[in-house]
Amino acid sequence: MRDEISAILQNYHTVAVVGISREPEKDSYRVATYLKANGYRIIPINPFADEILGEKCYRTLLDVPENVQKTIEIIDIFRPPEDVPTIVEQAIQLKRKYGKPEVIWMQLGIANEKAAEQAINAGLKVVMNKCMMIEHRKLHDVETKDEIAKIKMRKMHELMKKVRKPNHNEQRETIDTPILVTDTNFSQVIQLHPLMIIDCWAAWCGPCKMIAPVIDEMAKDYAGKVVFGKLNVDENPRTASELVIMAIPTLLVVKNGNIVDRIVGAVPREQMELKLQAYL
Repeated sequence: MRDEISAILQNYHTVAVVGISREPEKDSYRVATYLKANGYRIIPINPFADEILGEKCYRTLLDVPENVQKTIEIIDIFRPPEDVPTIVEQAIQLKRKYGKPEVIWMQLGIANEKAAEQAINAGLKVVMNKCMMIEHRKLHDVETKDEIAKIKMRKMHELMKKVRKPNHNEQRETIDTPILVTDTNFSQVIQLHPLMIIDCWAAWCGPCKMIAPVIDEMAKDYAGKVVFGKLNVDENPRTASELVIMAIPTLLVVKNGNIVDRIVGAVPREQMELKLQAYL
């Protein structure tokens, strides 16, 4: 599946975004913005808007002008699973008429097996429950990180030796309160501490406030083993965007400078600790 997704993202570049929102804070708007900024042509499908992201909007796929319909390669769906069959039926009509689109893509949290089977039988590729932005970033990371992987690993090992083996005349600092993580220091902080939990939060977020005392307690209880950090997503939008924080609170588990896991939502401490134990 990984290879198929990579091929889709590399070979097809005209995307009809069905269910795109006009509101910048919505996932559909953010994903479409990212895709457009990375060379994809966006065709917005929203019956309640005339224009989004500088592109003319259409009510449905079938309302798109024929000269544009025949160019659509991917249909990226941001609608509830129960709405997917109708969208797939429209896509199949276009496929029979023009030989396109090539792909039905259902975003994170969206899956409809019956509609997927119908699309596949009509000659369409299907991706379910995945985000185009996230998958594109993964592909980009593979291409760029392969070039610097050896250098990065060597530097990391050198840094970790220094962190794990303080000299005889100094004691390694024990951190027992969450540290401030920002756009400016994020890269340095995650490399400095072998194991971290970073709480991505915002001042207006009720669930974030619920788990804040738990984070403080765990910072004390795990002092010397785990360093806890706090990243305000509103004040540090660049890092939040790069990390694809799509809901808060999100707890990032960072080991040796790499994000190895994430916990989304105000989960109980027991659930946090269960995840954490795998990396201690």
